[in-house]
Amino acid sequence: MERIAAGECNSSEDYELLFLIFPVHAFNAPEAVYKRIELSHTVKNRKAVVISVSGGGEVFPNRACRQSSIRRLTKKGYHVVYENMIVMPSNWIVETKEPLSVMLLQVLPDKVSNMVDAVLSGVKRRTRPFVLDRIFSSIGELEKKTAGFWGNRIKVSGSCNGCGLCIRLCPSGNITMKKGKPDFGHKCHLCLNCIYSCPGNNLTPGFAKFIIIKQGYNLNHIESKVPLKEQIDVGNLAKGYLFSGVKKYLMEP
Repeated sequence: MERIAAGECNSSEDYELLFLIFPVHAFNAPEAVYKRIELSHTVKNRKAVVISVSGGGEVFPNRACRQSSIRRLTKKGYHVVYENMIVMPSNWIVETKEPLSVMLLQVLPDKVSNMVDAVLSGVKRRTRPFVLDRIFSSIGELEKKTAGFWGNRIKVSGSCNGCGLCIRLCPSGNITMKKGKPDFGHKCHLCLNCIYSCPGNNLTPGFAKFIIIKQGYNLNHIESKVPLKEQIDVGNLAKGYLFSGVKKYLMEP
């Protein structure tokens, strides 16, 4: 996700179709996405595509995760003609089993290609989330305040060498360097990129440590195992409601 600056928005004449792609945060888009839409030019009935990315897929309570962004785009004059979900390995609380993670990365190029082909062919796809999904989406906006507090409480160990990688990777610009160590503000999006990417494992949560996957989260490691060397039983590995969205995503054409 890009870092937002006031002068970064393109002219409204630079494109015919807007693609908005974002990772799901608190059943919605991250605040940086809202900021990017706010900074964009007003247009007249220009087409847009909204793609969300999550570890759970198109299941409750994520089914309304694109609605807040779509509303904002509509106010800017966009007409959203297509929306969909891409599923990636989970980096939050529950680890996606490695064979499923590898398969998610393996099918990603085809999934993206199919979505692009559908958009270019004029296929229209809009969802109608249930009321309960919309309620949780609204509640999720309140949770973002907690995310800022959580990020501000990240602890830095004495072994940190001040390399600044966490600062460069932070999508919200929440981290600055203070006395040679990273210092965390209140704009955290809970992407967890700083914690998982720290080469010395020098960053730890101040509370709610259960959200961090103990084994870590390394997409490069998962990608190194693509393609799968053997067939896997998706139905058997993706058991239970938490993985029902992953199962549906991997088993649909």
